[in-house]
Amino acid sequence: MSTDTASIGCGRMLRTDVELARRSSLGDAGAYAVLVYRHRRAVYRVAYAVLGSSEDAEDVVQEAFVRAYRAISRYNPRYAFATWIHRIAVNCAVTKAKAMHRVRQTDVEALQMQAAPEAGPHESVAANELGAQIRCLIAELPLKQRLAATLFHLEGMTLAETAEAIGCSVGAVKSHLHRARERLADRLADHLAIPDR
Repeated sequence: MSTDTASIGCGRMLRTDVELARRSSLGDAGAYAVLVYRHRRAVYRVAYAVLGSSEDAEDVVQEAFVRAYRAISRYNPRYAFATWIHRIAVNCAVTKAKAMHRVRQTDVEALQMQAAPEAGPHESVAANELGAQIRCLIAELPLKQRLAATLFHLEGMTLAETAEAIGCSVGAVKSHLHRARERLADRLADHLAIPDR
């Protein structure tokens, strides 16, 4: 049996985050372990997008999940658990960055570790290079644009979920994404230009 479909109580298989969160609030550590397993990598990517350090991001992952566990009884199931844990992670990461008196530009390492399909043998080298360049450029964006791009484009969150996780309005997210796209378009123009013969 996989960790993601852990059996809790009377052999019942839990599949939804809402049910796992409910069971966690009743003291079921196994249910919470499944939530951690499901969301750990995404929380790490968000923390790394803020901090730019694997060690600091790992610290934030642990802190975010501890805080979430302590507050699990206040989780509102009307919202996606992913949005809730991302908001906690963003807050932890930004607080840590401020405490360290720095919000560094990230390097490419963690963004390249994102959960993505394995490259197939038929993918072109140019496509791989472009993907790596885009991830690198996202890492160079200002913090709010970086978070918006990471959550919306890389994590697949909706505009509303991204706004909730960052702690701003949907309009602000749209603005951050628009500015991020403009910066990326400017930086990618040379790469995408058709060479003269």
